[in-house]
Amino acid sequence: MDTFLRSSDDEQFGIEALYQKGFTLHAEDRFGEAAAFFRAMLRAAPTDERGWLALGNCHEKIGQHRVALELYSAGSIAARPAPRCQLSRFRALYDMSRFSDAQVAYDEAMKTIALCGDDALVSILEGERRARP
Repeated sequence: MDTFLRSSDDEQFGIEALYQKGFTLHAEDRFGEAAAFFRAMLRAAPTDERGWLALGNCHEKIGQHRVALELYSAGSIAARPAPRCQLSRFRALYDMSRFSDAQVAYDEAMKTIALCGDDALVSILEGERRARP
């Protein structure tokens, strides 16, 4: 039993290490290199919303908006309820001028965020919507 707990702790430590290294590379605008760490993180922890968000953002930064949108959409399912993936999905659709799809994504994100009871995230989503008339 003790071995199981240790391996679980080791796995979580490894996931955190991947995230931190990817985050550091992202902060240095080394998006391609960061993406490799976030991909590894997703393989190890597909239900961790951070990996989907970070990898999607790397693709946005290098101009691969469709890939980012696919990642946010997949993350919304794999890491359910994944309210931040849904928020990012709304942003991506809006930025791609897919306004009717963005409105649907906004409504879905608002429902999910409301169910999660995260008032701060509700405020962020409402602010994002006001910023995108």
